[in-house]
Amino acid sequence: MTEHIPGEAEEGPGRVDLKLLGTYLVDHVTGATVGLNRVERMADAYEGTFVGDALAPFVGQFEHEREWLVQTTEGLGVHISRYKVVGAFVAERLGRLKPNGRIVSTSPLSALLEVELLRSAILGKLSGWETLESVAPHLDVDASHLPFLQDQAREQIDVLTRVLRGLRPNSLLRPLD
Repeated sequence: MTEHIPGEAEEGPGRVDLKLLGTYLVDHVTGATVGLNRVERMADAYEGTFVGDALAPFVGQFEHEREWLVQTTEGLGVHISRYKVVGAFVAERLGRLKPNGRIVSTSPLSALLEVELLRSAILGKLSGWETLESVAPHLDVDASHLPFLQDQAREQIDVLTRVLRGLRPNSLLRPLD
């Protein structure tokens, strides 16, 4: 017998609140759009490095994930707010303007921080796939692709974890004089 955790949803019959689901899915579409733009920029900016090599396959994966999510969201009759997506896109672009302690060159911290943020975003994406899978039996949605998307997100996290292991020493340590 498993112990019930307070606040944990009970399994059983129920109806999904489509308004809440719509908000949730649109937020994830927005995140997928921003994530795709960021990974495209990072793969380009770090091309020819181990960071760029690791991120290059993510571009196609993120495109596929976003396309599937948009089709699923629209298939459920949810309107995707273009304003929300554009607003998040603009905010992500503005976030790139933050000072990094250097005027002309790139800080050694840039790659470290960007990869950490990307890994965090992928953890959120994985949670989104898991959440959608948990309510899929109550919806007219083909959930058969969700285990693949979850496995892909886990692999992306593993790849970024390895990238971070390579970035950390070079980002924070100075050579001895």
